[in-house]
This record gives sequence, C-alpha cells and structure tokens, in this order.
Amino acid sequence: MSDIHTMNLADFDLNLLRVLDALFIEQSVGRAAARLRLSQPATSNALARLRAALGDPLFVRGLQGMVPTPRALALRGPLTLALRQLQEALVPPEAFAPERASRTFVLAASDHAQLLVLPQLAAQLAHYPGLKLRVVPLPRDFPTPELEAGELDLVLGVFDLSPGDQAPRGLRRQVLVREHFVLVGRAGHPALRKPERLDLSLPQLHVSPRGGTEGRFERKAKLRRNVVLFTPHYLVAPWVLAGTGLIAALPERVALRFAEAFPLTVVPVPLPHEPLRVQQLWHPHRQEDPAHRWLREQVLAAARASPSGERLPLKPRR
Repeated sequence: MSDIHTMNLADFDLNLLRVLDALFIEQSVGRAAARLRLSQPATSNALARLRAALGDPLFVRGLQGMVPTPRALALRGPLTLALRQLQEALVPPEAFAPERASRTFVLAASDHAQLLVLPQLAAQLAHYPGLKLRVVPLPRDFPTPELEAGELDLVLGVFDLSPGDQAPRGLRRQVLVREHFVLVGRAGHPALRKPERLDLSLPQLHVSPRGGTEGRFERKAKLRRNVVLFTPHYLVAPWVLAGTGLIAALPERVALRFAEAFPLTVVPVPLPHEPLRVQQLWHPHRQEDPAHRWLREQVLAAARASPSGERLPLKPRR
C-alpha cells in the first residue's frame, strides 16, 4: 500500500479500494461489478480512476481474464488485510458472557468505596469462576494514565471535595450512592443519647483520606470540632470508637457496616450538610466495551445493595 500512503488521502476516493479488491477476486470487470452490485460502466470508470491515481494499468487482459500487473500484486496483500481488519472492526462486539469468560478486572478504590462495594461484589462474582478481581489503593495523584492504558478498569471513590482532589474532566463517571454523615460512638455513649444537643467540644476522631486536618463540613459551616485523632483510613475507626470515648462523623453506609460487627451507637448528624457522592470513573474508550459495561452494572448494584441509613431515626441505633 506504499502508493496510497504517499498520496494525499484527502484526494483519494477510498471506495475505489473495494473495487480493486473485487477485481483481484473476480479478475473480470463484469463479475466484479456484479459482486459489488454496481453497473459494469460504473466499475469500468472506477478502474480508470484507479489507474490514473496509481499511475499503473493495474490489470491487463490475458487468456484467463484480467491479469494483475506487478504493481497491483504488490498492493494485494496489504489491501486485503486492511479491508478485512476494517470489516472486523465494524462488526458489533459480542455480548459479554460472564459464565464463560476468563478475565481479571482491576479497580483502584478508596477504603470507603471498598467497604461499600466489595462485600456484595465479591458475592456476585463468586458465581463466575473464570472472573477475578484485583483491587489496588487509590493513589494520591489521580491514575488517568493507568485508565488510558487499560491497566485499570475503574476508579472508585469520593472526588472534587477540594481544589487538590479533582477528578480530571473528560472521564466518564457515575454516582453510585450519596452518603449522609452519621454520628458514631461506643454503645451507650452519653453524648449520643440526645444528638440534637451535640457538644462540638467533645473529643472526636476525623477520617481524612487525603491527609487533611479540616473536613468539608468545617469549611462550609465555619464551625470547629475538637478533633484529637486524625486518620487517613476508615477501617481503623470502629476499633478506636468502640474502645474509647471518642465520637466521629462517618458516612452512613460505612457506619452501619461497622455497627454490624462492633458495639457502636449510630445516630444522624443533627446539622444540615451536603452528602458525599461516591462515584465510579472510567476512560471513554471503554464506554461501549461489553465486559466493561457489565462490570459497571455489577459495581452499581453492589453499592446500592449496601445498608443505608437514609431513614435512620433521630435516636440511638445500637
């Protein structure tokens, strides 16, 4: 295909390549026309245009029909391969069959998102022995290159809370759940018996996944809490809260997961606040991939199956 590569493709009618391919196969203008469902004059005209564009007769009459010239023979292999690859690319992808698939999906997720998604997602994937899941920590810098390269399938977490924590524009995203905060302390904590009278001077634990010392609530409400323990991980919170007098404001679904396994009291935050948006993000080039679409559906279903405190009454839940 070197002749075509060196010419200006903007001036070349790519439909002529189908005619050239048919002539290779049929070695007859009439049969090539029938194959392409064109008239014979139209096919003859296309051959004339090919000859003019490539500066070669391409086919000459022989005893067995139209015989390709050496220039045409040099074009045949690359042309056939290019047309077949284009045809395969245009065929709609097959539906993803998880029961027959063998694949490892890779997610980068915060521990918050992992707590929401993994218990149910693992149960869903257990039905498909050929599917595996690998979860890596969410790096401090958003892993756009890994998404572009296909090294990551999805990124899960809460983003856009502060100027230094923005998810890049141009990625596809979906909100999995919206999380309100709840107050959590050890079972029977006296401060949580009447949460509407909460004293912000009580010693508190604050989870800051990005390592900051101020939460979104403080910035918005201009209030100050007496935070005596900062940690970047939610997973340490239930151990600390169950064994001390500290309290914490945690996302509702995370708190309810903890309360299933630890002696904790959970009540709503009595002050109005914006919910957190836990999202899944992916690169646009994966949008129509059947396997990737299936994975996104499973992640969404798993997140929304996690326990919700949306109707949690304003009284202690133990």
